[in-house]
Amino acid sequence: MSQLKQNAHGGNIYKASKNLGIGIQDILDFSANINPLGLPPGLKEAIFSSIEALANYPDPDYSSLKAGIAGYLNIPEDTIIVGNGASEVIFLLMEALKPKKVLIPAPTFSEYSRAAERCGADIEYFELREEENFVLDINELKHKIDEGVEAVFICNPNNPTSTVLKKNKIFEILEYTYEREMLIIVDEAFIELTVDSSNNSMVEYLSKYKNLFIIRAFTKLFAIPGLRLGYGLGHYDVINKMWNLKTPWSVNSLACCVGEILHGIEPYLQETTRWLAEEKSWLYSELRAIPKLKVFEPQTNFILIKLEENDLNVTKLRELMETRGILIRDASNFKYLNDKFFRVAIKDRGSNIKFLKELSEIMK
Repeated sequence: MSQLKQNAHGGNIYKASKNLGIGIQDILDFSANINPLGLPPGLKEAIFSSIEALANYPDPDYSSLKAGIAGYLNIPEDTIIVGNGASEVIFLLMEALKPKKVLIPAPTFSEYSRAAERCGADIEYFELREEENFVLDINELKHKIDEGVEAVFICNPNNPTSTVLKKNKIFEILEYTYEREMLIIVDEAFIELTVDSSNNSMVEYLSKYKNLFIIRAFTKLFAIPGLRLGYGLGHYDVINKMWNLKTPWSVNSLACCVGEILHGIEPYLQETTRWLAEEKSWLYSELRAIPKLKVFEPQTNFILIKLEENDLNVTKLRELMETRGILIRDASNFKYLNDKFFRVAIKDRGSNIKFLKELSEIMK
């Protein structure tokens, strides 16, 4: 498998637009898990009013953005680091701590292993099994932790399986690792895009557990992948190490505008939860009615699907869907998955109906 294939994420709408000879606006991108509600109220106006600020460098301390996040989560500012997407935060964390060995339940987000490899860490994988619906077995994980691991990654909700670990389960891992002076890294990039929203977040434990680090992002939640905005939460000693390594001005001035609208974001979050609760159940039910598909029940705004048609693999399916102006996420490059797996976003009802129609035609 080529390095390009290994590191690929969602579909390339620019390439698809060129290949199909249609505008980007005419492509339905189900490979990227973006909130279909679009920008939160006030963000577009905040960005427009900050255009003149592009003549200056961003605030190197990101004071306004950190203050907004601190108020949003009710945490101290010195426990926050911001980044050019969650990926920058992941790489900075690994560079700052340089663990000798990390444990990664998989299939999961590939940037954890890339960041760990870059800092020279050995990687131990813990397989999430299809026959168990990719649910993490806490007791088995503990046995793996005892094998000389210094850091554990937990993606919650997990990408691409769309599974969620309840807070009490992660707390069990947190206490187990705390006693052994191991770091637990919880990626909550999609936590607000669950029906329980932030109720399963571990943020409340940051002040007590120095071994807890949380990764968050506004990219998918606020539909701003073009702005790239993630952040990390942890003990101030770790945060300071990361700030000392961070490239100056990696977060642009327009992304910093997010801090201005966080104080009034609750209605938008509630609307997101209402949309997700309805659309997630509906799309899951509709997909299950299509023959030759195994659909895994989603807990966030994307769904993992397995082809049970022997003569069709995901490469062919992706090509067929692309000719219809629809992109899906080939999930074969996730560890422990193969060329039968793909992932699709949950979008608005009209887009979902069109997606279902085209997929059903192919699967006849």
